[in-house]
Formats: sequence, structure tokens, C-alpha cells
Amino acid sequence: MKNTISNLLVSFIALLTFLSMHTPCQTNSPKSFVKSKRDMVLWYKQPGEKWLDGMPIGNGYMGAMVFGRVQNERIALNEGTFWSGRPHDYTNPEGYKYFPQIRDLVFAGKYKEAEKMINEHFYGIPANQQAYQPVGDLLLNFKNSGNVKDYYRELDMETGIAKVTYNDGDAKYTREVFMSYPDHVMVVHFTCSKPNSISLEAKFKSPYLDNVIAKSGKLMMNGTWHGPLPKNALSSLIANVDGKGLKFQTVLLALPVNGQQSVSDTSLIINNATSVTLILTTVTSFKNYTDISGDPASTCEKILSSLSSKDYNTLLNKHEKDFHGLMDRVHLSIGDSSMNSKPTDERLKLVKAGGTDIDLASKIFQFGRYMLASSSRKGGEPANLQGIWNEEQSPPWGSKYTSNINVQMNYWPAEVCNLSECHLPLFDAIKDLSVAGARTAKEEYNCRGWVVHHNFDLWRGTAPVDAARYGMWPIGGSWLCQHIWEHYLYTGDKKFLKEYYPILKGSAQFLIDLMVIHPKYNWLVIPFSMSPEQGFFINSGSEENFISPSTTMDIGIIRELFPHCTEAGKILKVDKEFGSELEAALKKIPPFQLGKDGWLQVWLEDWQRGKEGHCISANFAFYPGSSITLRGEPKFADAIRKWLEPRRGNSGWIFSWDICDWARLENKAKTDTLIRRFEGGRLGSNLHNQGNNQSDANFGFTAAVAECLIQSHAGEINLLPALPDSWIDGSVTGLKARGGFEVSMNWKNGKLGSCEIKSLLGNPCVVRYGEKTKTFNIKAGKSIRITEDL
Repeated sequence: MKNTISNLLVSFIALLTFLSMHTPCQTNSPKSFVKSKRDMVLWYKQPGEKWLDGMPIGNGYMGAMVFGRVQNERIALNEGTFWSGRPHDYTNPEGYKYFPQIRDLVFAGKYKEAEKMINEHFYGIPANQQAYQPVGDLLLNFKNSGNVKDYYRELDMETGIAKVTYNDGDAKYTREVFMSYPDHVMVVHFTCSKPNSISLEAKFKSPYLDNVIAKSGKLMMNGTWHGPLPKNALSSLIANVDGKGLKFQTVLLALPVNGQQSVSDTSLIINNATSVTLILTTVTSFKNYTDISGDPASTCEKILSSLSSKDYNTLLNKHEKDFHGLMDRVHLSIGDSSMNSKPTDERLKLVKAGGTDIDLASKIFQFGRYMLASSSRKGGEPANLQGIWNEEQSPPWGSKYTSNINVQMNYWPAEVCNLSECHLPLFDAIKDLSVAGARTAKEEYNCRGWVVHHNFDLWRGTAPVDAARYGMWPIGGSWLCQHIWEHYLYTGDKKFLKEYYPILKGSAQFLIDLMVIHPKYNWLVIPFSMSPEQGFFINSGSEENFISPSTTMDIGIIRELFPHCTEAGKILKVDKEFGSELEAALKKIPPFQLGKDGWLQVWLEDWQRGKEGHCISANFAFYPGSSITLRGEPKFADAIRKWLEPRRGNSGWIFSWDICDWARLENKAKTDTLIRRFEGGRLGSNLHNQGNNQSDANFGFTAAVAECLIQSHAGEINLLPALPDSWIDGSVTGLKARGGFEVSMNWKNGKLGSCEIKSLLGNPCVVRYGEKTKTFNIKAGKSIRITEDL
């Protein structure tokens, strides 16, 4: 440790020397290197107090919540690999002994007995997984007169910069914070209109603190995760692990211009500086899901040493070019832009009180894109249940990756909203899961291939967990495979397809081995599964059941995976025989069915549905799947419409999925109504969903808005299929369509004005507007312009 500290100090001194030569001793604000269009700005007249008042920033590795407090600032810190527990294989080696008995109980209609046996003998060890953890807080205490006026706080989602300004006496103070992906650091920059007027004290706080070391210009926090976790209403869903786990180190460098710098035992102090730049990085000992032997100190040293030739403006420039390069691809203009003169929290209050602010929907749309660009970048972990921002040691549902909807919904906007690169961490995780899940497939099912159930964590748990009524669902990995195929459809990347084809094939192999002919129905079925969070009653009985053979959601996922795997094999010219096997199996699986209520049937039999609520899973085939389409299977599409009609709500991931379904139904009045209700629902002042702090609702809303503007799942580019009725005039740029197309368009009086379609791959282009369709041949790199007449 002493050598590491010494080396880090040498690197820091070199960095400090460089910056002292290159940072001008003046009060001018730093130069912005990109021009923000200012249509993605959230702003406020007061500091943040509650968690969802904070301004989230992130670079895919780290996340931070910036509150913008004047005297005692808190910047809450997260690192994507800092989780509870230790490397662990949850697979139950005794599980397969009970597989035949569970199957036979289900086939005999003894569903509660099967559920009991699953809970007692088939579940993972332990029966719960781990939780995403907070690293701690950076606390900044400032000297001020208390006579603060003209406070202003903003988050520019286009540049990823959080900014605070205020006047204290005759001095104007400016604070800017950003999280750089290229340089793997958080940067906090302070300036003042009056020289030698910045004084601050920096401290660290963490529930996992080992020690804090303060040296000249540097503050270092070392910590180690340890259990058990504190208990709360949902902590029973997190496995209790005693002892220690991941280590972390957080290092803060202070680079003042002028002024005096000193340290106490645990803090860094700056007095009377003209400007100050703080640079922070945090790293854990995580190497991969089986190895936590990494050296955080050496990685921190490497990161900070790489900055020795970069001044503040260089750091800013590099960050802005990177982040703006993602966010500037798509702009949405709707409603009255003059509403941007009102603070964001006041706009929310207006719509919650029944007022109208159509433009606010564009901010919420962009916030979903912003969260993905901030929480999911190449080399990092996927966006979890709270993106990358969490302040609790026992967060709701462990802030895990819930693979029966939530982690998938996180990535619904990735391709259509022109953030394909942000999809990559999910694919890395799927690759891990295909390895870990192969053990579970073999030991619990005696099948080839790989399996994931309804949850996974940092340790890539793939066995069923929590309880049979929630987790006995062996098709989560197969749903994840849809994202692999979608990425290929949007990008045409055959190298990517070749790399991930074995994973598609492995998931299909697992299902081929798992499925058997049902003795009663004579269909090829998964022997025991469930419809996520949806129970049923038999013959008006009082006992709610959950376990059953193949559900409608299972059937929908299989009808996606098998054709995708077959088509991928044809493209890559491999596995013709296996493709034929999949095609034959598709002819034997159960069909979609209509229930006596006219709705899409959820199970093989038309059982009475249990409590309504989360029971949207049967609609998978309509969205995000495409084995049911509006024009291809109108009777099933109409059944989904009938089921959606009586639904109510205004928030959460379920409501976002409802909007997606109404968009696929091309119902402009309904999308308009539901989008307005979402705006006035349970959003925090920073626009994040309040319900258990789950980010999925935001991601799902962003995907839903995109689905209103463009659809390409049915072999054609459908323009403005569900344009909300109140979006009378507007424009959107940069949305993507399957087949390799980029689409920008405007509309007037609810009608298409003009549309530019750029072909990235040179594929045939079928365009629909209303009931009109036309085919265009556009060379790769070329564009066409069309109007409503096509």
C-alpha cells in the first residue's frame, strides 16, 4: 500500500505541475467545445433535497447523484461492479432428481403440489441473490455568507453536464460536474467572478469505509463490502451473506488555482482559490463474476496517471465530444418550446394538477436516452433496476437484473433511439450468462445449452430464485436473445452475429431438449413454467395457482427465438440440420388462443385469471415480439386491444408497456391519453420514476414514444403510426429502423410533412404511411426524401 500511495503521489505531483502551467489564473468560465441545442435541459430554482431531486450523471462505470446544495453539497457515488456478496454459483446440484416428479405433477394437474416441490427441492442455493451497493458520498462544505441569491441548477442531457450557479454577496459562483467515459473520472469544476473567493472542505462518507488517507492535494478512501445487510421491507429478497467481499478505492485530486491547500486526518481543505478542479475515480476489486482479486489502488493510479498531460479544458472537450456524440443523434420537438422557461419541477406540478405541457414529454423521452448513455457503456455492467444510481444498502428488489421484463425494458430504446453502442454491456452479460447458465441447464434440467430464470446479479446467478410463483420461469435467457437479433437487424453487423450465434443456438438447444409432448394436449411444451406474476384459478376454486406447462408468453418467446436462430444459421451458412429441427418444433408448439372473454388466452386452458396488475406478459408476442402483428393477425391484435381497454394507471414499467402496445395498435388517441397520464404520474422532480426508484419505466416510456413515431417490426418502415393526437406539429431526427435505416421527419396538423430516410446498408426499403406503401431502393450511404403521398 505504501508503494502504491507513493506512486500515486508522484503521478499527482506531475499532474498538478502540468495543470499549474496550463490553467490560466483568471475567472473566465471554461470553454464549451460543443454547442448544445438547449432542448434537453432540466432546470430548477433550488437545490435538491430528496434522492429524486438529484441530477444523475454517469459514464457506464460510475454513477453520481448531484444535489447542488450551496453550503453542504452531497455527491452520491456508485460504481457498477460494487455489489454485495462474493462469487457464487447458485445452481442446485440436487435439482434434477426432482425434475421428473415436478413434471409429472404438472401434467397431472397438481399445480400446487408441483409448486411446493419446486420451492423445497428445485430452487437455487441460496434461494435469493445479491444487491447493488452504494460506494458512499463525496461531501463538499463551502464557506459562504448565507446571503445567497439567484440560485440556478441545471442538467444538460445533451452534454451530460450538471451545473449550479448562484450569487453570494457581490460574487457569482459556478459549479460544473460531469462524468467522463473516455477518461474514467468524475470532474467537478468551481469558478467565481471574484478572485480568491473559493474555499471548501472535501470529505468522504461510506457504509463500507476502511480508512481515509489525506495527503497534499489528494484524498483517498478505501473500503470493503461486508455483510449482513440492513433489514427493510424488501431485504428478505436479498440473500444474507456474512463476511467480506469486494474492495474499492476512491481517489480525489484537488487542483486549485491560487489559494492555500491543506489536509486534516480525513479531509482536504482549500482556502481562497480563484478556481478549483476536483478529479475523482473509484474502482473495485472486481475482475469478472468468478474473480474479485483485482487491485483497485493500482487501477486508480493508472487512470489518474493517464491524465498527467491533460488540462481541464482537455478533459471537458473529450467528455463533451463523447457524450454529445451520443445524445445529439436524436432530437424531438413537440408542443410549446416556451415552456422551457419554466423550472422542470414546476412543469411537473402543472401537469399533475391537470394542466397541459406537451413539450414535457420530449424531456421525459430524452431522459430515458440520457439514462442509457450514462449507465450503459462498453466495458461496464448493464443498466440495472436503478440504472447505475442507488443510495441504499438493501435497495428494492436488490436493484438486480430482473430478466422477466425489467432488464429487457431497460434496453428497448437502445436501437430505435440510436444508441446501439449502449447495448453492448448487455451482450457481455449474456455471454457470461451462457456460461454460468450451461451449468444450471445441465445440473437442474439435464439439458444442453444454457438457461436463465427471472433474475441474475453481478455473480451471474442463473438458477430459479425467490419463489416458484415468481422465478420458476426457464425462458429468461431466451428473451435476452431477442436483443442479440434486434441488434443485428438494426446494424447488419455479421461479425457480431457470428460471435453471438452460438449463444442463440445454445438457448434454442436448451428448449429443444426441455420440451416434451404434453400427454393431454399433444403439443410440444415446456413441462413447467409460469406466466410472470400472473396466477390462475381452476373451476372457480379459491386456491391461486402459478405453475403450469407452456404459457402464452413462453410460446411468444419461442416463436421469436427459433426463427431468429434459424435465419442466423442461414445468413452464416451453418447448422442447416439444426435449423430444420427448429422449424419442425415450431409446428408442434401450442398456438395462440382466444379466451371466452375475447382476450388473448394466457395458459393452455382458459383458466380464470388471478389478480390483475402485472399480468401483461401474454402480450409479449405483440410487443416487444412480432409474431402477432396488427395486420398479420388482426383477431389476436384485437384481443389485446380488448384486454387493454379497461386498464388504468399512470406510472411504472407496466404502464410504459401499455403505451407500447397501444402504439403497435396504432391508436393515436390512446397513446396521447396515456402519455399525458405518465407525465402527470409518479415522476420525481428529476423525471425519474418514483416507484421503488426503478429506471425501467423511464426506458420503457422512451421506447414507447419512439414506437409512436416509427415502427419497423413488420418488414416495413411505418411512419407516424401512432402520433399522439395532441402532437399537432413537430419533428424528430435520427431514429433508427430495422434493416439499417436512419429516419428524420416533420409533421404539420398531425400529417406527415416530409421525411428523410438514409440507408446505411443498402437494403430494400418498404415505407408505409397510413394505408399507403411503397418500395424504394436506396444505395448505402444515400438518402431519399418523401412526403405523405410517398
